[in-house]
Amino acid sequence: MVLKIEKASRNSEHEYKLLCWLDGKLPVPKIIEAEIKDGVSFLLLSKMPGDMVFTGENLKDMDGTVKALAKGLKSIWSLDISDCPCRFAISDKLLEAKTSIENGLVDTNDFDPETIDGGFPDPDDLYIYLSENRPKEDFVFTHGDYSFPNIFVSGGEVTGMIDWGYGGIADRWQDISVCYRALRKKYSKHGLYCEKDYLRYKSIFFGELGIEPDEEKVRYYNYLNEIL
Repeated sequence: MVLKIEKASRNSEHEYKLLCWLDGKLPVPKIIEAEIKDGVSFLLLSKMPGDMVFTGENLKDMDGTVKALAKGLKSIWSLDISDCPCRFAISDKLLEAKTSIENGLVDTNDFDPETIDGGFPDPDDLYIYLSENRPKEDFVFTHGDYSFPNIFVSGGEVTGMIDWGYGGIADRWQDISVCYRALRKKYSKHGLYCEKDYLRYKSIFFGELGIEPDEEKVRYYNYLNEIL
């Protein structure tokens, strides 16, 4: 079991709702107990099988792991959203971002160099850019933070998906951008593999998704995640 303890918030409430909704639909933790006390959320969950993406056998077979990540995304997007209890469209995220900026909750020290180099060292400028350059949205059910620590893989299949605080109805490029960004950073920042391998993983990832890479949309959603 895993005990998740965090400040009670809109996101912790969303995660509880989604885990209830997702039970039996995707490989997600089962809720064993849940309680909110003194403004703190306690969520006792079943432990996920498999290993995180960049550990053990998954690291030895990155071609298969990258393909599994893409297949996992497709399984998430395939769910019927007609009764989904949570929504994170760009308009919803911009409202949240505006509140965070006004309350001084955005730490620019955590901004990626790409964001700074893109000309947005100030969150207010970034907010204006995001408001004025919203892409057309293709709504599906999304994980919201499909990053490597949140996905468990074994035998070339996704066996677990955790941290659903930002899950809900949104553009599929929200998930693509987070996963692809992590794949790129493991090459560009951490040097985990060479450029040739990175380009092969990128080809496998988008090939399995059946989607052409769109760097502009990836950049937009990465910027948006910076101020949430």
